Amino acid sequence: MSEPSTDQVAQLTRAFERFTRRFKVAEAAAAAENALNALDAQSLVCVAEAPGCGVGDVARRLGVATTTMSSAIDRLVRRGLVERRRPESNRRAVALTATAKGQQVVDEQREAYRAACRMMLAALQGQERVELIRLTEKIADAGDAGQV
Repeated sequence: MSEPSTDQVAQLTRAFERFTRRFKVAEAAAAAENALNALDAQSLVCVAEAPGCGVGDVARRLGVATTTMSSAIDRLVRRGLVERRRPESNRRAVALTATAKGQQVVDEQREAYRAACRMMLAALQGQERVELIRLTEKIADAGDAGQV
């Protein structure tokens, strides 16, 4: 596979800056209603997706230090968006779970993302939509495999 040219990289950079701005705005709007910063919003999503996870699990998934994540979880607990529980099987561990209010915030954030995706896909025709989704999934999968 050949290396992309400098011009191709520049073009894609500009396109992705516009593309991702839509998602950042959507995320910020959903988070702003609950006064969440970006880290807290993403931490809440992680906890909601993996009930019973620990602080270290969320920190690894987001690629941040455990101490940073502990502070984020503290803020989410104070706002009533996340609960800490001690599992009976291991009283030293702390299991995190999104509260009903926290799940509602996650649902609102996901709906904002879906609206942004709907807007982007609406600019394309049928086969173009299929191709965008295919290529985006390919890039995402490569990133998951540590290739990007």
